[in-house]
Parts: sequence; structure tokens; C-alpha cells
Amino acid sequence: MKLIGQGRTAEIYHYADDLILKLYRTGFSGEAVQNEYRMSQWVYEKGLPVPRAVKQMHHATRTGIVFERFEGTTLLSLMIQQPEWLEHLSYIMAATHYKVHMIQDEGNTLPSQKKILEHAMLRVSLFSDLEHERLIHYLSGLPEQRAICHGDYHPDNVMLSKDGEQHCVIDWMTGMAGDPAGDVARTWVILKSGKLPDDAEPAILEGFERARNLILEQYIAHYVALSGITREQIDAWMLPVAAARLDESLPFSEEEYLLQFVRDRLRLLDETVHTTS
Repeated sequence: MKLIGQGRTAEIYHYADDLILKLYRTGFSGEAVQNEYRMSQWVYEKGLPVPRAVKQMHHATRTGIVFERFEGTTLLSLMIQQPEWLEHLSYIMAATHYKVHMIQDEGNTLPSQKKILEHAMLRVSLFSDLEHERLIHYLSGLPEQRAICHGDYHPDNVMLSKDGEQHCVIDWMTGMAGDPAGDVARTWVILKSGKLPDDAEPAILEGFERARNLILEQYIAHYVALSGITREQIDAWMLPVAAARLDESLPFSEEEYLLQFVRDRLRLLDETVHTTS
């Protein structure tokens, strides 16, 4: 099979006509692969723009999923290569995210956003017991909803066809049901603090750093205009989303940034309480 792409967790191979194989790296959780397979099937059946998951398969010591192939380029690549399209691409990113959020998990099929965030925060050993307690208490006061949320939505997980007429959302391993504002907050945190792989081409790294804040501002502006959700509602989810992201294997600089962000937000909560009491 011909290797046509790769990321931190998997390699992508040409499998057959109009099919690709996403082959996860050795040691990757089989349960996580099963979750992505089921979630991909579920959102496809809901009519969302996602590649159809055809089957699971095993190759030596590794597990994979065969998907229908979508011919296109990620929004991130297009944003970096053609910065003059950045506003239009940011609109597509926001509009596609909003389309996902318009579908409800009426049968309570998907895992809960708040439960996922809670479990992730509790696994972060950088937090003290008191910080864990405060984070869980804060999370408990946020809205409970059952909209479909991607859980890892960013411009490298949205693809656009060559003619610009079709798009799809990939990588549904972290799919969940919850508050759309929390899913948008997750995108904000990724765009604000995320790092591209160290082996990315220097021109790509430089292009992303130049475009990062502009992508973020235009994406948020378009999403707010489309959805009616306010920036304040999105901002309310920043604290638990940033805290939960620290459960992931992050570069030291990103980990340091997020830890400081979380502690600054907790300090701000203290100041707000003291001011109003």
C-alpha cells in the first residue's frame, strides 16, 4: 500500500479505488479506534459531511479503519498556502462547525462532554487536590446540552474539495454530546496554544504562526454571527477545556502556557468573588 499522509496517531494509505486506510501506530488504544469507527458511522448516518467508515481491519500488530476517500485539501493547508482566501476559509470552518452542532443526540448515544472533561481534568497530575476540586465545581455549573460536538475541531480536521463545492470533517475519535459553546472553546484553545509537529516544513510553521490569530478571530466572529451564541458563552468554557487539554501529550511550551492560563482564570474567579462579596 502507498503511504499518502501521516499524523501523530496514524498513517494514511491508499487502500483501493476511492478508499483509504487509516492505520494507527503500534500500541495505540484499540478501544479508541473502535470509538472512532462507531462515531464515524453514527455521524455519517445523521447526514453530516464526513467520510463513510467502511470497515475495521488489523494489519500485523496495528489496527486500522477503511474510509471512503475524500479528494481535497485541509483548510489549514489552504489557509497557509493561500492567505488571500483566509476570511472565506474561516467562514467555511465556522459554518461547517455550526452545521455539526445543529444535530442533536436525541437518543443519548454519545458520551457526555462534561463527563469527558471531568475525567480528563482529574487525570492531570499538575493540579493540586484543591485545584481539581475547584475545576470540577466550576464545570458542574456550566450548561448541559446534547448537541453533537466534534471534540477536536480545527482547520486541519476540515477538508475542502478541489472545486471548493464540498467539504468534510475528519477524525471523529473525540466525538461527544454537549454544549456547542464548549466545542468552540476547545477550537479556540487549540488555535491559540497548539503547536504544529516539529517535523513540519519551516515555511508551514512560519505561515501558521503568522495566520494563527487572524484565523481565530475570523472563525469566532463568523460562528457567533451564524449561531447566535455569544462570546461570553464561549468564554465560560475556556477554563475547563484548557484544563482538560493538559491531559494530552503536549509540547512543554504548550503545557506551560495552558497551566498558566488555567491558574490565571482560577485567580480571576477568586477576585470576582471577593469583589462581589
